[in-house]
Parts: sequence; C-alpha cells; structure tokens
Amino acid sequence: MPEASFLDIRAKPPGPKELLARHGLRPRKSLGQHFLARYEVAERIVELSGVDKEATVVELGAGLGILTHALAQRVRRVIAYEIDPQLMAILEREAFLPSNVEVRRGDILKLDYLELSREVGQRLVLFGNLPYYLSSRLLFELYERHEAIALCVFMFQKEVVDRLLSPPGTKLYGILSVLTALLTEAKRLMNLSPAQFYPPPEVASAVIKLRFRDVDCPFDLFRLIKTAFSRRRKKLIRNLSLLKVEPGLLEVIFRELDIPLDIRAEALPPEKYLLLARRLESYKTIKELE
Repeated sequence: MPEASFLDIRAKPPGPKELLARHGLRPRKSLGQHFLARYEVAERIVELSGVDKEATVVELGAGLGILTHALAQRVRRVIAYEIDPQLMAILEREAFLPSNVEVRRGDILKLDYLELSREVGQRLVLFGNLPYYLSSRLLFELYERHEAIALCVFMFQKEVVDRLLSPPGTKLYGILSVLTALLTEAKRLMNLSPAQFYPPPEVASAVIKLRFRDVDCPFDLFRLIKTAFSRRRKKLIRNLSLLKVEPGLLEVIFRELDIPLDIRAEALPPEKYLLLARRLESYKTIKELE
C-alpha cells in the first residue's frame, strides 16, 4: 500500500449499475461503454501490474471510477481522462475519488502524449479499460510516441490481446504483433469474461501489460511494417517494392540478412523487420553522402 503521507482512503465506489441508475443514465453504446463491475477485479489488475508506488499514472477513460479508485490507493497521483461529461459529473457529485486523483475531460486519441510526459516529469504510465473500437488506433498512436511511454496496462477485447502476442507464422500475426514485440515486453495479466463488466460485452476481454523498451527505431520502421503487410498474399519483397527503393537494393539486403526472397510478411520475425529498417536507413544515408 502507498505511504500514509499521500494516501487518502475513501469508501469504495458503488457498482456501475447502481451508479448509473442513481443518476438516471444508461451506458452509451456510441462510446463503447462497458464498465468494470467488481472493485476486486480492479484491485487485482493494479496488483498484477506491479506499478511503482511513487508513479504518476495517467488513466485513459475514467468511466465510473472503479479502476481510478483502485489506482489511487496504490500510487502517488492519478490523472484520469474522460470524454463523457455525464460520467465526469457523476464522479464530481459522488466524491468517492481520493484527493490524489485529478479528472480531466479529454479525447484520448487527441492527447499530446509527449507534452503530457513533460508535464508529469517522467515517461508515462498508462492504464485503461478501453472501448474496443479504438484499440488499434490508440496503439498505433502510442507506439509512434514510444519514447514518451514507460508502461501500459490496458483492458482490450481478448482477440486484440491474442493478436498483440501472436508469433510469426500464425493467422493473427500482423503489424501490431511486430510493433508490440519490438517496442515492448508484453505479458497477458488475465482474461476477463463478459460477466465482469456492465453491461456485459458480447466477447471476452483480457488485460495486457506492455513495458516499453528503449529502442532506437529507424525513421521508416512503421512505414516499412505497414507496407510489408499491405498485401498478405504477396511475397514480402514485392510488397516492400512499394517503398520505391533503388532497383535491386531489396534483393541485396535480403541476402545480407539471410531472408528468403520468397518469404511472406507473416513469416518474418520481428527482429528481422528492425534489421531491415536499419539496413535500408543506412543505405539511404550512404547514398545521401555520395
């Protein structure tokens, strides 16, 4: 538990069904709202995350405050973003969140994560029970800002977590699988049945922990990986020809890296993508110097 000097113990928040009914509201399908139903699950997620007690945590989507409250019992400070003004009003009226929580209105897809990192004075520690419809968009945004992020603990649709953890040669292996393996140490913390949420979603969920690595990413790494998977039935070298590199250069690099010329994108391990990007960058630099 956190030190008593900054711990502000408040009563546990009511369940989401009770809270919404109390204020005459329903979950908004347009925002993909499925709230954690049990406080004990939120406590378990925080415990399994191993988050540092001195950390400032940024929560993406405060919702009805169950995870927010559990985080606030563990860490020094919580900045919780919420886009729904009705939920923000509930959190303000009910006043069950401890004093080390600051709730801000904001769209998590429009946050400046680099600026937020500078504000808190550390690489970001992010938590969130995220709407399924924006999971991929958010991950791409965060991966492109990876230098500003230390840790993410997110609840996603289970299939999304399966995809993030998929190895080469499997059906789910794709762009996000490669980026996740290169940029993070990823671990599934738990699976969650629909019954753990209100209202229950139609699919199972999972919690994933992403601890970000210090990776020197070539400038074109993201474009290279997206191009590689742009046509899954084509050979990788055919897809990468869309990058408009010097004729014959791809064949040279493939041979240097011992990559078969007939390989497809889904069969190439993540580390080979990083080597490809670095080699392409080095050839580009050499050409510019000539």
